[in-house]
Amino acid sequence: MFISLLLNKKEKHRCDTKEKDVTVLIPLYNAQNSIKETVNSIINQKYCGNILIYMIDDGSTDDYLPIVKSMNLDSKITLIKSPHVGKAKALNEALKYVRTKYTITVDSDTVLHPLAIKNIVQKLENSDKNTAAVAGCLLVKNAKKNFITKLQEWDYTLGIFGVKLYQGNYNSTLVAQGAFSIYKTNILKQIGGWQNCVGEDIVLTWELLSRGYTTSFAKDAIALTEVPESLKDLKRQRKRWARGMIEAFKKVKTVTSLKMKFKSKFLICLNIFFPFIDIATLIFIPLGIILLLLGNNLLISWLYLLVILFGLLLCLIIDIKRKHVLKKLDYKLKRRSILAFLVYTLLYTFILAPSCLVGYISEIINSNKKW
Repeated sequence: MFISLLLNKKEKHRCDTKEKDVTVLIPLYNAQNSIKETVNSIINQKYCGNILIYMIDDGSTDDYLPIVKSMNLDSKITLIKSPHVGKAKALNEALKYVRTKYTITVDSDTVLHPLAIKNIVQKLENSDKNTAAVAGCLLVKNAKKNFITKLQEWDYTLGIFGVKLYQGNYNSTLVAQGAFSIYKTNILKQIGGWQNCVGEDIVLTWELLSRGYTTSFAKDAIALTEVPESLKDLKRQRKRWARGMIEAFKKVKTVTSLKMKFKSKFLICLNIFFPFIDIATLIFIPLGIILLLLGNNLLISWLYLLVILFGLLLCLIIDIKRKHVLKKLDYKLKRRSILAFLVYTLLYTFILAPSCLVGYISEIINSNKKW
């Protein structure tokens, strides 16, 4: 990862006089508190092509509809109502009506930067013809809410941004997240859209990769999304993400795929080690540090400190790249909590590892899915 970020290639841009029409799919369920801001951010995009919006109501029971109607956007929004069938089925219902070359998904609690659609479309247009999807760059919308959200602000800027940045260098972004991503419509329809599962976005992305397509990352296509505001909800989210990864291994033929590019297969196979890393985090690293302090380097030597310093250097490189991207967009950089950074680097993995392990095990044994 360190070498990949240092050797990051400059992107080439082709000139295109006409911006393509796109369709934006917004699946929603009880989103009355956020949908207005989300829709406004799409309507106010600095984009010359037509933006067609399909809003899919997945059996909502709140009063979102009067809020949407008060915006007087009937000519720009098509509302599709369905019983509560889940996000994947709701998206597939809307996909039937899409006629534009590109399809974009946006969560109902996500707000787009004014140049987000322009930049994500441009990234897909400038990628090779084998690219089927591009993930947008997610930042935290409610970062200042409390200490839990401040922790996630560092996770999104150092962890998620950094991982997608280096995976994108190999045209193998492993998750084109549903919160904000773009796809080639014909390929989406060819593979049957989204599968009805917990991690529908990761399963879709791996399915694309398994068929020989590539995926990328638009670091300048910024979207702000709401993150869990309590530790309980954060753990539940990470349990769901962990379960979604195991689900993807079960549903998609990745290791045995003959069409998948070697780089994509290598990066996916690294995910096999995640459960063992979480076990090491919870057991062997703390035990190793205790033994080291007692003069016994059975599990960890002083070289471990060098690894930590190297990791901090990697964080610095990622943050510099992130700031460079945001400055080019004239995005106002906000102060972040130094205490949250220290807790993130030293304790964040320890806090979430148990939930991730529960997620892995739950999916392996096929326990009931309750979120």
